[in-house]
Order: sequence, then structure tokens, then C-alpha cells
Amino acid sequence: MSHEHLSPKVSPQDALKFFRSIVGESNVLTDPSDLKVWGTDWTKVFEPKPMCIVKPASTKEVSTLLAYCDSNNLAVTPSGGRTGLCAGAVASAGEVVINLSRMNKILDVDTVGLTVTAEAGVTTEALQEAAKAQSLFFPLDLASKGSCQIGGNIATNAGGVKLIRYGGTREQVLGIEVVLANGEVLDMNVALRKNNSGYDLKHLFIGSEGTLGIVTKAVLRLVPKPRNLQIAIMATDNFTKIPQILTRASLAGVSITAFEFFTEVAHRIVLKHLPGARTPFQDIAPFYVLLEVEQPGLEPEIETLLEKLFEDGLITDAAIAANSVQFKEFWGLRENITESLAAHGQVLKNDISLAIDKLDDFVKALEELLASKNPKNMDLVLFGHIGDGNLHINYVSPKSRDSREFQLEARAIEEDVFKLLSKFKGSISAEHGIGLTKKKDLHFTRTAAEVAWMKKTKAMFDPKGILNPGKIFDI
Repeated sequence: MSHEHLSPKVSPQDALKFFRSIVGESNVLTDPSDLKVWGTDWTKVFEPKPMCIVKPASTKEVSTLLAYCDSNNLAVTPSGGRTGLCAGAVASAGEVVINLSRMNKILDVDTVGLTVTAEAGVTTEALQEAAKAQSLFFPLDLASKGSCQIGGNIATNAGGVKLIRYGGTREQVLGIEVVLANGEVLDMNVALRKNNSGYDLKHLFIGSEGTLGIVTKAVLRLVPKPRNLQIAIMATDNFTKIPQILTRASLAGVSITAFEFFTEVAHRIVLKHLPGARTPFQDIAPFYVLLEVEQPGLEPEIETLLEKLFEDGLITDAAIAANSVQFKEFWGLRENITESLAAHGQVLKNDISLAIDKLDDFVKALEELLASKNPKNMDLVLFGHIGDGNLHINYVSPKSRDSREFQLEARAIEEDVFKLLSKFKGSISAEHGIGLTKKKDLHFTRTAAEVAWMKKTKAMFDPKGILNPGKIFDI
């Protein structure tokens, strides 16, 4: 939704004066350098041009700010840790950025009900540490966990590497508190695990990218701490064997907590750009699988599984982490791919998902498509959460290449990939959202009828269209 239709009823000077009266002088930022930092996310496609950054410290302050903005036709961009990859937190047209980083209190850890109650500005890592202090586990695990905030995780329905075992953000949320566009506080912040009493409205806000309301608090699920985690990296010579490895592991009864993959190109780039990175193998293979399992018993389940995979010709090499240092090193080979790609060259990212049984056929079709395109001076780098059907496709060219030329060529390939994906009934966004960057491609994943109902839902919760306008779709 564009906010060009909005005609502000108040001058910027008067708005700033009001904001300062609510949150204090130091919590309203207008310096150009602050606007640039706080008005964008990890995407660099759109230039940030917010009116100001406002940092409330309570739900009451968020409510007062939104009521004022709604009454005065001021567009608002909700903001958290700003680690998004689809420009969902970018304010590029004079919006008021409401950033929740000051709302960073963990309010309660319930060791009986296994829940944690937190404000939206708490980082994912802080929640993990709070759970760990009580010998519990918060299962949402993201590479950006030190920066991303739980409000943003909820707004984007973040996935992460543990989804195969515990689910994504949606599965962790028991209750939320949301402030609507007009300032009304919708309190659904309850810790009930069973509540079959009509529509479960919280699910409308999970994944809505701040277009329906601003999440200010949440009750989240905790689980018992995993016991004796083991991790192995396996080398294989063909992608078609990776889904077979997953099937074998599942049928063997191994308690999988993560199942990741990456290609030879991804591995070489990490080894080149990550200080201290080293491969556990003598020879580089075309594909790798990272398998993490919970192994609470004495029986060496992961060793038995690897032996069987070797015998059946599904893997060519394997290494099991022998200690905590190696455990961290193995994970680093997977989790640092994105950062290493950024250091390596120019990147256009796709975050797609398919039904797991369609992965093999899709990758074969993808390889044929790319062979027919024969892109010049461009690498295709694949990695992802193969255990839940999530592929990250990265088109990578040297930094020395003309940027516009690269973007045009990569976009042409991306569009063909999305057309191919629609034939397999996949999604153009597995976990990153739509934001500004993908809204032109929404039709590859959602039908016209679905988008129409999304727009009706938006109009119901935000009649004036002040909340995160321009994100997901335009009206």
C-alpha cells in the first residue's frame, strides 16, 4: 500500500514536538546519519528517507504514538533489529519509524509452564540465554540472533535452523500483545497451549510484516534443553542423494535437530573469507550435509547411521565433531555463508521453499534452466534448510562487475526461476518475507483471490493505510 493518498494534518515540526513530549528529547532522532542507520535493514536497494526515528519504552507510548499518527495521517514503519532481507523495515518515503529496541525486558520465565514472556525489543539471543539460565531451551535459532528482535521475528515469522525439530516462530508463539493502527491495544498475551474459543487472531499478525499492527509483547514456548547434541558433516557427489539421506535418518529414528546443506562453491567461499575456517575433509566435494542430532542415550546412533550411508553409497566422506570447539567450527561453515558471500561479491538472493518430495526434480530443472541461460561471470550458490524444503539461491558476481548489468541479468534469471517454482507450487519466500523487494513477484506464490483477501484484512485493521505502507502489496 502506498501512502501517497495520505495528506498529513500536522507539520513535521509539530509532530516532532509531540513525539518528544511522549518519549523524551533523546529518543527522537532526526540527524541524517541516524536516519540512514535506523531507517533501513540489511537490504541496500532502497535509500532510507524517514521523517524521524521514535523510540518508545512501553506499550502505552506505542499506543499514544500510533493514535497520533493515525489521527494526523502520518505513515509509520515499525522497526526492530533491522536484520531483514526484503526491505520490510525500510522507510523510504518520509515515514515515522517506531523502533522498539528500548522495549527490551524479559518479564517472566515460567519453569513450570515452560514459557517466557518478553517485550518485542528483546533479542533472540537474549531469550536463548534467559532460557539457558533456567536449564531450558528457546528453539528459535537464527544466524542474526544477536541482533534480531522477537517482535521482528514474529512480524516476519522467522524460520531458522531448528525448524525441522521445533517449528518456526509461529509454533513458538502462545500469545501476543499488539497495538493497532488507531492506538487500540489488542491483548492476546496469554500462555494457554489450548484455547479453542473462536478465531485465533494472533496468527493474522504473525508474518504480517508490521502491516496490521505493532507487536509489543509475546508469550513464547520453551522446551527442555537438548541433551548430548552431536553434529556431523557429510560429503556427497549428487544433490539427489541429499533427500535420501534425510529419509534414511528419519526412518532410522535419529532425533534430528537440524538438517542443512551447502554446495562446493558455498564451501570454498566461506573457506576464503571466514578467518580461521577450515574444511574437515581432504578433498572438496560437490555437496555437503550438516546433520545435528540429539543423542541422549549411550548408543552411538549417528556413527551407526553414517556407516550405513557409506555402505549404500549415499555419502563419500564424513566427519563428526569431537568437541565443543569443532562443533562450533562445523556450524560456522554453514552459518557464515551469507556473510562470506557479501564479502566475496555482488549478490542477489532468493529464499524459496518447496515440498520436500519435489526438491530433487526442482533442482534438476533449475540446473537445466541455468545451463540454457549460460550466465556470464556469475556463480549460483545454493544452501539452506533442506529438512524443511527451504533453499537459498544466491546469484553471485565479482564486485568489479558493473552493478546495473549484474542486477539486470540476475533479475532476468530470477524471474524464470520463479516461473519454474510456480509449476512446482513452491513459495518465493520461505522465511524472509515479501517487504518491498518481492511484492512484484507475489503473484508467483499467491492467487489473485488470496491477495484480495489480504487487502481486505489490511483495510479492516488499518483503514487509512498508515502501517508499513508499500510492503507486501500496493493498494
